[in-house]
Amino acid sequence: SEDGVDPASALLAEALPALSGATADLGAGWGLLSARILESEQVASLDVVEAEHAALACAQASLDDPRARFHWADVRAMTLPRASHDTVVANPPFHDGREVSVALGEAFLEAGARLLKPSGRLWVVANRTLPYERVLERAFVEWSEVGGDQTYKILCAHRPRPPAARSRAKR
Repeated sequence: SEDGVDPASALLAEALPALSGATADLGAGWGLLSARILESEQVASLDVVEAEHAALACAQASLDDPRARFHWADVRAMTLPRASHDTVVANPPFHDGREVSVALGEAFLEAGARLLKPSGRLWVVANRTLPYERVLERAFVEWSEVGGDQTYKILCAHRPRPPAARSRAKR
């Protein structure tokens, strides 16, 4: 966030287990979660995805690790390969400009499902008031709330449904 460490990201950073394999940080900001992810030597690669160029530049400056690849992209239009990641981590924004946009956060969850391998896992932190559970139900075979506090919830989803099953569930 603009004035310090985002409390939701800090909460998720504390809750993350040591990750491994191909990983992505969607909406990475200046790289707080990315730095936590890269603490694990078992992480083979990390795709750092951020739509705000200034934030991505900060992430590039602070993450001096050859496993990190930086993508200046909006998750709604990114071109990373489908089913290519073992883990996706996100603290989705819920504002598009000044407007509250639950759809933007939902797009992060759907992008995570697209990126994950069949055995992949999505880790997300969100305000308790945001109704992301319905997207997780549609996009994943299993999901649960695994932590949080009075303000935020940490959700973990795994086993993304095949794309055809997700589109049928939208109807």
